[in-house]
Amino acid sequence: MTAQKQQELSAQEQALAWVTRLRSPEAGLEDRTEFALWLAASTANSHAMDDALSLWDDLEAVKHLPFGYTANTQIAAANQSRWWLSAGVAAAAVLAAVLELPLNQPSPTEPAQSYATELGQRDDVLLQDSSRISLNSDSQLSVSYTETTRDLTLERGEAYFEVAKDSSRPFTVSTNIVDVMAVGTAFNIDRREQTTEITVTEGVVRVTKRRGGSAAESAILKAAQKITVNDQGLGAIESVAGAEDTAWRRGELVANGVPLHELAAELERYSATRIRFGDAEVAGLSVSGVFPLDETDTALQAIARSLELTIVPAGDNSVLLLNADH
Repeated sequence: MTAQKQQELSAQEQALAWVTRLRSPEAGLEDRTEFALWLAASTANSHAMDDALSLWDDLEAVKHLPFGYTANTQIAAANQSRWWLSAGVAAAAVLAAVLELPLNQPSPTEPAQSYATELGQRDDVLLQDSSRISLNSDSQLSVSYTETTRDLTLERGEAYFEVAKDSSRPFTVSTNIVDVMAVGTAFNIDRREQTTEITVTEGVVRVTKRRGGSAAESAILKAAQKITVNDQGLGAIESVAGAEDTAWRRGELVANGVPLHELAAELERYSATRIRFGDAEVAGLSVSGVFPLDETDTALQAIARSLELTIVPAGDNSVLLLNADH
């Protein structure tokens, strides 16, 4: 089911389509994961699914099925499914089986919390539901859990999330421009002034770009994929070859052909030292290597040696990088 097609359907029609899709012999893990994300997106979807499971047992309801199913196909599918959809209890059991969740799963709550790190500091946080969060330097995160939701806001900086599976309560992380919903997965969010970058290392997440009065734009990201979001919308989904985007958790900065000015901006996230350049040519030099985040001086010395640059200290807590022959 495409995102455009889903937007054209009511919640009830979407639910009926999901029943059809999940009853198909070809339905697999990806289908169940996407269904869990859809179900957790709103209480309207949850209520629509309850209604759809009840309606499925009524042959009159087959006329609501989308995607051009023929009457014979619809009636045959309904007859085949009649025995396990005959009562509300059976419907609940089927829904739980699809989600691979135990019935009557507890929904713990905790008071709203705020976590922050200072410049050069990194910290790990264990939440009540056993989700784990790693906060990068100069970052701030607020956490608000209820019986039905797990809402987090990355106020600034960068964080890595290892989400405890609980499909009955969506785990959503928001920045100023985007919402990221996860179902038992691990991902990294890097919030900058103009952009937010999301990298998935495990499982699946839904990334939704919020828009003022228009429809939201969303994309599904799988493991080893990342996307950059700005005010204009979602960027292209990219493949992630290694663990470069989460190397900060090991105290490292990995660069593969990165312009020197971009590498310097990354180092400045972990130190009060400001890095300047003698000219645009120096700023644009390409850098590759692995550099320690907690030792800015050591990293700068390594960069200077590899690019044949000279480091000139300045009196305003900054350094100037120049060509060695200057």
